[in-house]
Amino acid sequence: MTERNAYVAILFQARFWREAAYLLLGLPLGILWGVYAVTMYAVGVSLVIVWVGVPLLVFTHVSMRWIGASERLLANSMIDARIAAPPARRSARRDRPDGREQAGTWSSLGRWAQDVMFDAHAWRVALWCFVRITLGAVGFSFALLAVVLPITAVSALVQAAVYRLGLANWYGDPGNVNDIVSFWVLVGAPVVLLLIPAFAWPVRALALLHASFGRWALGASPSEDVKAATERAELAEEQVRIDQELHDSIGHMITMNIIQAGAGAHVFDTDPEFARQALRNIEERGRAAMGELDRIISAIRGDQPEARTPLPGIDDIARLIEESRTAGMEVSYDAQYPKAPAAVGRAAFTVVREALTNAARHAPGAPVAVRIAHDADALGIEVINGKPTEASAQRPHAGGGRGLSGIRDRVTLLGGRSSAGPEANGFVVRALLPLEATLSETVADASSPWASLREKVSA
Repeated sequence: MTERNAYVAILFQARFWREAAYLLLGLPLGILWGVYAVTMYAVGVSLVIVWVGVPLLVFTHVSMRWIGASERLLANSMIDARIAAPPARRSARRDRPDGREQAGTWSSLGRWAQDVMFDAHAWRVALWCFVRITLGAVGFSFALLAVVLPITAVSALVQAAVYRLGLANWYGDPGNVNDIVSFWVLVGAPVVLLLIPAFAWPVRALALLHASFGRWALGASPSEDVKAATERAELAEEQVRIDQELHDSIGHMITMNIIQAGAGAHVFDTDPEFARQALRNIEERGRAAMGELDRIISAIRGDQPEARTPLPGIDDIARLIEESRTAGMEVSYDAQYPKAPAAVGRAAFTVVREALTNAARHAPGAPVAVRIAHDADALGIEVINGKPTEASAQRPHAGGGRGLSGIRDRVTLLGGRSSAGPEANGFVVRALLPLEATLSETVADASSPWASLREKVSA
């Protein structure tokens, strides 16, 4: 569309007529909200000294959110302002120094009233009400002109043309004056028609001004947008963490229970004592899983942080190995490690646990070798399992591959490297966790099973 066509075409756009209607409504609405806000705030402030004005001010401020919602709806539907709804009013807790919240109806009412009066969005809506009086009057004037002028001009042209054609006499008795008026109306018609769209563009500009100001006054502020985005990111991160923790801890226990149940069922007739012990182990591990689930739920709710048990570290790996052996796995354990930071120890425990779970799922009955060693400036972890045996009575349900990806994520988060894949006649998981700030790129011992991980770093 050329600029000339666009200049004229605005009159034939539905958007223009919606904008004009919005500006025409702006005057009565501006007067209504402006008078309401000025009157209520003025009366409230003047009566504060006798406390009657306090509830009046609080009510007025609460009503600002209602007005803001109606104005936002009107702007979005008529001028396509695209104003996002602001976040709900936040409760600013005002607790005692000892951390306990003040109790009592009056205290609660007082805190609620303070929260209302500190509502920044309501203050922006109040400013919108004040400014709307002026904007409404200006917008109404231009919109009225833009709407009435085309109708008046076209009517005058039709009237003059009909008169000059002799089809009707709109001007009363024929005469020189009527001839002159109708003549000049027809002669000036092109100029009038050319000027008509010129009054439509200010309407468009005023609608854009309303939309821009409305996005600030009636929607969320930039800081609120940032805060909401941060909260969404934190929530997503928390959900991922909970998902990972559920998969790591509960998933491992359930896998061990499946192995024990399968082994117990397999020897139920030939070795009833082993089957009974398997059932007892399943019961104990089920209780432990319930306790772990309660701990995770408590963490989600934020309840009783002091009652939470510490996360397992590198010293708990021996217990984990013993539990796996009790579940029926054949696990050898070789550990010679230095004192490691708590985060590294927790990551080491997670790597071993996931590798054991992976072996139990995909290679039931295969021997597993776990090795932890000091490798220069890092802690090396290696878990090797063979192929599943033919005598495997029951294969646990296969996982979704999140265990190995979880190992990679945790190790990478600490600046380490990991690998997992088939090797020789089995499957190998290796991880290298730095004990210092960074992982050295120099391979001091080429025969080390973790040398290839350092080579990846240097690459």
